[in-house]
Amino acid sequence: MAHTARSPRWGLADQPLETHRHWAEEQEVIGPGLQAVMLWSRFVVSEAQGAVLTDLDGNEVLDLQGAGGVNSIGHADPTLVAAMTDQLKLWTAGAFGSQARLDMTRVLRDFLPEGLDRVQLYSGGTEAVEAALRLAKSATGKYEVLSFWGGFHGKTLGSLALTAGARKDLGPLPGGYFSTPYANCYRCPFKLRHPGCGFACVDHAREVVKQQSTGALAAIVVEPVQGRSGNVVPPPGYLTALASLAAEFDALLIVDEMMTGFGRTGAPFAFQHDDVQPDIITVGKGMGAGYPVTGVIASADTMSSGPFSEPSASSSSFGAFPMACRAVATTVSVIERDGLVERAERLGKDLLAALAPLVEEAPLVGDVRGAGLAIGIELVVDKETRQPASTAVVRQAFMALLDAGVLVMTGGNTLRLYPPLNIEEGQAHEAADIVRRTLTGLTVSEQSAGGRS
Repeated sequence: MAHTARSPRWGLADQPLETHRHWAEEQEVIGPGLQAVMLWSRFVVSEAQGAVLTDLDGNEVLDLQGAGGVNSIGHADPTLVAAMTDQLKLWTAGAFGSQARLDMTRVLRDFLPEGLDRVQLYSGGTEAVEAALRLAKSATGKYEVLSFWGGFHGKTLGSLALTAGARKDLGPLPGGYFSTPYANCYRCPFKLRHPGCGFACVDHAREVVKQQSTGALAAIVVEPVQGRSGNVVPPPGYLTALASLAAEFDALLIVDEMMTGFGRTGAPFAFQHDDVQPDIITVGKGMGAGYPVTGVIASADTMSSGPFSEPSASSSSFGAFPMACRAVATTVSVIERDGLVERAERLGKDLLAALAPLVEEAPLVGDVRGAGLAIGIELVVDKETRQPASTAVVRQAFMALLDAGVLVMTGGNTLRLYPPLNIEEGQAHEAADIVRRTLTGLTVSEQSAGGRS
């Protein structure tokens, strides 16, 4: 599709008056702490269709942000709109049995991996992660947890303790949480190269547990692709090695598939790219295509563990409400009906191939990586030393892309791309061309070249 390019908007003072007034009035009530990209762009959406967002002034942009992977089947998908409208007229509040929940269970029964056949629903990602931690503690009778540098699992107490690097100025965290380097081969802290490293990061994780644990390791929690760090894809065999490590300490492997599940990486779940069977997976984002629903998935045997399985011990105020169940049933049905898992794998490879030359062509691009339709473009100010680009540089790149007609996500010093799984191929390639042209012509200004801000 042809889109209307936006006028440059580098600050609130440069915005058209209507957008300025709208944003300013919202901020009279909305509290601080919004996502940086929202604050940078002050983008106000009037409507959305498929992979296209239209702002108050009629400018259209291609949405490769996708709300961080939420927009799995495109904005205003007609099948989802019809299903949610019908459900809204029938019943919306309460977690009793319903046709929506029955339909959801029937769809999930065929979609879930073999051996992971029970799901409990929640309304937010961090809530599901907290539930997964409770389940692991219930199943093992232990309480310690190992997580990874660069990971992100939420902002409540337990999930925040898993999130190394996001704890500044928040005081003491719960005891029994350890963290260790992830298999980020572009930034290996051991200065090694895969496969010659022999997964030194996993060996190091073993030593962390041996040195810091009291012998009560309940779980290892890992993202199969680290989202917030820039869609970091570990090498093949990494999750398998972690599963062996978990078994060595009689602990469970929890795979956080919030951003990667339901086809995003070109497999139903990202862990399926490796030869591994996790004990618990957490899911969300793309499973509801915009409706706030998340879940914990495990085997019947694991989920029967007490106290997790006791009445009201694992429930949620909004878990399994009919609207949530209808959203999941419909979204997964569309993903299966339209072959979007396989499409994400194929189109993702095409986009990676189209963007890979940026490493050589673009002054600020140090690495391009991804799995399926989760792609990361890491920005650096020195390709030899791999010095990360500052927040100011990332903002400059983000705004340049937005002004050119493409909206992306950011994470640290990385641009992150999450187009809908059913984005039109022409739109996808147009977006890749815009990204390539924009970043190739972008150089860091002296003002932006300093350290991270």
